[in-house]
Amino acid sequence: MSMAVLKANETVELVRTASLHPISLPDWEICALINQNSNAVLYLATNQAGEKAVIKRLGLCTKHLSPHHAQTFSTAVDTKRSMSAAGMVDIFQAGVADDHLYLLMEYLEGGTLASRLANYECYSLQQRLDWFGDIVIALGTMHDLGLVHYDLKPSNIMFRDEDELVLVDCGIENEWLVQAGYQDEGDVYCSPFYVSPECAMGDEYDEQAEIYSLGIIFYELMTGRKPYEASSIIGLIKTHALAPIPRLPKESHCYQTVLNKMLAKHPEDRYTSLDTLLDDLYFTETD
Repeated sequence: MSMAVLKANETVELVRTASLHPISLPDWEICALINQNSNAVLYLATNQAGEKAVIKRLGLCTKHLSPHHAQTFSTAVDTKRSMSAAGMVDIFQAGVADDHLYLLMEYLEGGTLASRLANYECYSLQQRLDWFGDIVIALGTMHDLGLVHYDLKPSNIMFRDEDELVLVDCGIENEWLVQAGYQDEGDVYCSPFYVSPECAMGDEYDEQAEIYSLGIIFYELMTGRKPYEASSIIGLIKTHALAPIPRLPKESHCYQTVLNKMLAKHPEDRYTSLDTLLDDLYFTETD
């Protein structure tokens, strides 16, 4: 398929999506569709200065919200934005437009960790360990701000440039939806490939659940593949709960104890501190 045809198809899809899920912000023009799912649509937008940003249009229609709740959303995001730190995507503003909540966020051009994992053998073990350390530090920053991510996975980990790693889709709106009563805590799940056994059974999502997700990501960084797979979601959940923790390859087998403690089936057996996890990671010597 030629580039012209691909471009035409992208334009048609953008027009179709924008007509179904409109959003209009002053000084910003939508120029591309980044992604969409049942919860949100992400558009790439530019301003007159040529700067790029991402508009995230949430699926919840504000016609069903009280003015108070719509205002508390903006306030909640502004509070978290004022405490933003390295390792978290920058949020420029939040509010209501076209009867929907939205976030205007930093556009990251370095791609996702998921895309790099597709060619993980191109990166040294030390590079992959450094990435994981940066992920743990960024997640620790979120936890210090009173946030959990809710959907930690390689496609939600991006790069500002070649090396600077950033967590995206950081759960701010999920936290607000739960607090405002528009979403139950039990309705918040991460991808079934990264969900902890207890969350898959309906337990509350918390920091211990995210340590399990970290373990899945660590295994992927060490091997280029997921530790648990199945032909159905139910089968995958059973595998998380019952299958033994897989062994790391020879290159990284010295980190097996670290992996075991992240992927423990019971949350009380996992790391209780990300600082301790980092210490174990940094002080383990490779062969």
